[in-house]
Amino acid sequence: MNRKFIGVLVIVVWVAGLGLLYRRATHRTLAQELTEVGMRVSPETYYYSLEKNGVPIGVAASSIDTSKTRVISSDLIRGKFPAGDTVFRIEARSEARFTRGMRLRDFVIRAYGDIKPFMIRGVMQEGEEKTLRVTTESLGVKPITTEAIADAPVFIPTMAPLPLLLRREPEIGDSINVSMYDPMSRSLHDVTMRIEADSLFLVADSAALDSASGRWVKVHQDSLRGWRITRRNGQLTAWVDASGRLIAASEPGGISMVRTAFEIAFSNWRLDNPNSAPIPKRRRHR
Repeated sequence: MNRKFIGVLVIVVWVAGLGLLYRRATHRTLAQELTEVGMRVSPETYYYSLEKNGVPIGVAASSIDTSKTRVISSDLIRGKFPAGDTVFRIEARSEARFTRGMRLRDFVIRAYGDIKPFMIRGVMQEGEEKTLRVTTESLGVKPITTEAIADAPVFIPTMAPLPLLLRREPEIGDSINVSMYDPMSRSLHDVTMRIEADSLFLVADSAALDSASGRWVKVHQDSLRGWRITRRNGQLTAWVDASGRLIAASEPGGISMVRTAFEIAFSNWRLDNPNSAPIPKRRRHR
């Protein structure tokens, strides 16, 4: 065996190895991609102001915590929502638990206020077919349980953009098929999420109390790149950051939601609504 033959053999093996690595990188299953997504999720809490046609109507908070085995999503919405000539005070909270492979385990949604309080519990059941079992409980009403077969990984709305943005460097035109549980219709839908555009946002990330107005005002803002995502037959326009977390959203009814500093959202809301529920503690992640 001469040196020339050995050199050619080394090159052939090297090229074959590159080809194998390429195939592994470009032919990953969705389950493999979601496992990588789960490891890229970082704990963080964001705060939002809600407006309708430019008038403040509420606040929201969205957080993600992680452990070695779990990704936990917690969301809060609180506000006064107009419906015709009536304004409803409503507060809704949700918590969803995922594996680090971003497989939904269970979730619970609670809502109360100027409505009949209700609670929705969802549990994923894994067998030959993945089934989402959902039970709705309301005061004075017999619990209602439904089941739906999930043909794709299941997400709640605030978590659905994560696999689209965290699989790889996001690009316009990227898309993913997932199943989304919609708490409004209380049903499971197969949706295709797609990145339609990108833009830069200036987001308030710190605030100070203005002595003249007695309100919290922005003192610093951060420049943030966002991607506009859409889903087929969806009316919500949503912008998310590189980690899939919401920056801003709006819907045809005129309600909009914008990320801001904790004090601008919750402290100012409490100043305007002194009889509202206590302000949640500001969450800090290490």
